[in-house]
Amino acid sequence: MSPAIAQSKSTSVVDDKYSLKADRDAMEKLRENIPAEKKSENDEKAFMDQMMSDLSKSPSEVRNRFSSIVNKKRNDFSKDMTKIRADFTKKQNDERNEFSKSQKDRREEFAKRKGLTPTERTEFYVKMEDERKQFYAAQKEKRDAFEDETRTKRKDFDDYMRAKNDEFNQLHRQYTQRFQDQKKEQENLKKKAAETKKNLEKATDQEFQYIKEKPVTPLGTE
Repeated sequence: MSPAIAQSKSTSVVDDKYSLKADRDAMEKLRENIPAEKKSENDEKAFMDQMMSDLSKSPSEVRNRFSSIVNKKRNDFSKDMTKIRADFTKKQNDERNEFSKSQKDRREEFAKRKGLTPTERTEFYVKMEDERKQFYAAQKEKRDAFEDETRTKRKDFDDYMRAKNDEFNQLHRQYTQRFQDQKKEQENLKKKAAETKKNLEKATDQEFQYIKEKPVTPLGTE
């Protein structure tokens, strides 16, 4: 997958909190009129550019840094999803407890009434049972919708991370080549500098030897 495809797919499927982007807060005032989606895309591009701009870091260091950031985003996502699930479960439990208490209070209040006919009693309890079934059916529907949304968020997040990993790998191959080319160039320069120094020392030694072997002319004689 090309970086362009990865970026276009990633800008809308995950929460901004989990996107791999550069910290651009200092420039925010200059970007007030830029659409949010475009800003996110620019920040993600800046993130990758920053990862690959410093050729002083070895390819393994760059990969380790990227992996560390990705792992942190994954941990943040998992923690948030766990909290969202816990909050949803607590809310449904509270709703069930409140509903059960309400039905219990209504049954107790109904039981205190005098002169009720069997038909009235039957209708009351049938109505209570219908309400109970409707309540739990609605809770199940909410739970199913929650699970669907959770699966979608997880899939979108995994797809996003997979796309960014593909983009990173492609850029990392280019970075590795540039790093190796730079290293080779530096080694060549170092080698040339060593050869130049050696040749200079050799020329100096030869000049000194020539001076040593040259006959000494006595002072005052021509």
